[in-house]
Amino acid sequence: MMKKIIYWILLIVVLAGIAGAIYIVNVVNTIGSEILIEQDTLFQVKEEENWNDIIGNLQKQNIISKIDGIYFYINFRKLTPKPATYNITTNMNTDQVIKMISRGILTRPEVTITIPEGSDIYTIGDILESGLKFSRSDFIKATEEFDTTQYEFIENKSLQGYLYPDTYRFFDDSTAEAVIIKMLNNFQKKALPSLQSKDTLSAYEVLILASIVEKEVSKLEDRKIVSGIFINRLNDKMKLQSDATVNFITQSGRSQSTLEDLKIESPYNTYQVIGLPPGPITNPSVDAIKSVVNYTPNDYYFFLTSRDNPPKTIFSKTFEDHIQAKRKYLP
Repeated sequence: MMKKIIYWILLIVVLAGIAGAIYIVNVVNTIGSEILIEQDTLFQVKEEENWNDIIGNLQKQNIISKIDGIYFYINFRKLTPKPATYNITTNMNTDQVIKMISRGILTRPEVTITIPEGSDIYTIGDILESGLKFSRSDFIKATEEFDTTQYEFIENKSLQGYLYPDTYRFFDDSTAEAVIIKMLNNFQKKALPSLQSKDTLSAYEVLILASIVEKEVSKLEDRKIVSGIFINRLNDKMKLQSDATVNFITQSGRSQSTLEDLKIESPYNTYQVIGLPPGPITNPSVDAIKSVVNYTPNDYYFFLTSRDNPPKTIFSKTFEDHIQAKRKYLP
């Protein structure tokens, strides 16, 4: 008789355990369902609120639906809510929301911002101002005051040339300094391995020349030839005569400089000075850097970009040939 009682007790315990396990699995599967929101939502958990309040508010805001067993799940896992403001995203499920609140993990809103290749600091400031919470002037001031000692590869106080153009994800409350650090780290990762001295040019001079080439031509093969042209001119102590450097001074956006532009006295006016300007005029892409490091040796000294669609780069060995090319391709 006693053996039968023990048998039935053990059977009941086993069946109860199986039923409990099935229940837990069902609860977990249900809690793993997607949340209801169609756009990212901020949700506040206050200091005095318990799970009853929090679950009720989540349902009132239509973030989660009514879920049977959710309190069992919370108690079973011994979860404790952490007061904070959370960013609940559309790709989260109920389980992730509960875990986030119990762990105090803050998912801050982010924005995606693209910095085009060849953007200078001023253009970057305009782009960042349109997507983040600081102004263009705040960004420019931050670049001027940034402590560069932590980045040994920076050879000039100015950050021009080192703010790598790319598509970034920034927290929407990012500071200008945080953005600068992220862009410099990206430069260090993606561009620095390709940046090296070449012939008589130092690594920094390669960066300066790459910033000019970036604005002058777009095709990689043309860039390599144009890099060779500029190096020919540097070696022969000729002025670079780059309209891109003049445009950097005027910020006019003109593809060709006016006669008045060419008369501007500035170390960046390569129609007036011999050699490279004192610093980069843009933040070049890694392709532009590689085009200088791996330039194509040639006998050309002049080039122009035609007004064809698509435009072509025309190369000339002599000034006379260049004048004829201008008459033909720039009527």
